[in-house]
Amino acid sequence: MRFRNVLMAATMGVGALVAMAPQAGADTVKIGVIAPLTGGGAPWGIAMDQAAHIAAAEANADGGLDIGGAKSKVEIIAYDDQYKAAEAVSAYNRLINQDGVKYVVILTSASTLAIKENIESDQVLGLTAAFTSKSIDENTHYMMRLSSIPINYAKPLANWMAQNLKERRVVIVNPNDETGWETAKFDEEAFKAAGFEIAGSELFDRSQKEFQPLLTKIIAMNPEIINVGSTAPSTSGLIIRQARDLGYKGLFVKTGGPGPKEILEAAGSKEAVEGVVAMAFADPGTEGFRRLAGEYSKAIGQEPNQMIAPYYDAINVLLHAIEKAGTVDDTAAVIAAMGEVLPMPSIQGGELHHGDRQILSPIFVTQMKDGEAVVVGSVAVTE
Repeated sequence: MRFRNVLMAATMGVGALVAMAPQAGADTVKIGVIAPLTGGGAPWGIAMDQAAHIAAAEANADGGLDIGGAKSKVEIIAYDDQYKAAEAVSAYNRLINQDGVKYVVILTSASTLAIKENIESDQVLGLTAAFTSKSIDENTHYMMRLSSIPINYAKPLANWMAQNLKERRVVIVNPNDETGWETAKFDEEAFKAAGFEIAGSELFDRSQKEFQPLLTKIIAMNPEIINVGSTAPSTSGLIIRQARDLGYKGLFVKTGGPGPKEILEAAGSKEAVEGVVAMAFADPGTEGFRRLAGEYSKAIGQEPNQMIAPYYDAINVLLHAIEKAGTVDDTAAVIAAMGEVLPMPSIQGGELHHGDRQILSPIFVTQMKDGEAVVVGSVAVTE
């Protein structure tokens, strides 16, 4: 299925889920989702939206959340920020001022930073997937990271690569935005510490589709590895395809934002992506992930991006924390309760742990073999 057909299916699926959502009222827990549901980041955004709907449907199947002895249904309201900070601000204002939301899940770094001060002043509980470490600081009280980010896994991931790959000369490539800057910073530090040689670090506009001039420059640096960092999956595939067309024979690695199926589709062939090594937030072979993938496929018509696993886990933690706190309106009590409900099981097995205003999620390593992303290792995340 081509990507625009996936987006049509996603829109239909989301529309159907919203139509089935409980009517607004005092007995309803509303959770907003701000994520790119169109464009290059859509595989991540649709995964986030559907993870929220799946978790909500499971809670509602049991009558809703048990809050102080009364049942409260869960409603998900999602808006497309198109990977743009300005759109995120508009979406946030609609969620808070029109929809009456007290809990917001945000995908991107730019969107998180754009609404961070509003979340604090409005005392809205925010769960962010942002890679930037700037999302949390000493003035942050109502924001929590929903998964491990580069600061948690970059060094152990680089160490794993140093132990398992023979190549050593690396060029790092990232989008020219907050997510890309953060990924490039931590990757460069981690790869150097692990004994790799950094031949260069390049940035590009996230909307860019033509990479021959940039890749010509990169290939002239004689890299053995090109790390596409936090580049969107479909764009990563374009970079791989165009690099192969220019004669690059070396290895690709991806240290952020996985999406092997989208990378393969954009790259055009199994041969182009053979051997690609990437971090992953999921092990698709686990029973829990297969269940999530099945629910996603019912709504969307294809397999989910692997990010669905930490998104689902984080929203599940939030729902448990609301029950633990015994309140919907007191978001400070709910965010405190998140530390009390952790550690708790991940959908994939193992445990989620509580870090410094963060859920620490497991990180895996995959390698593309005959068109499939095969789990070949895991890394221990650190705070």
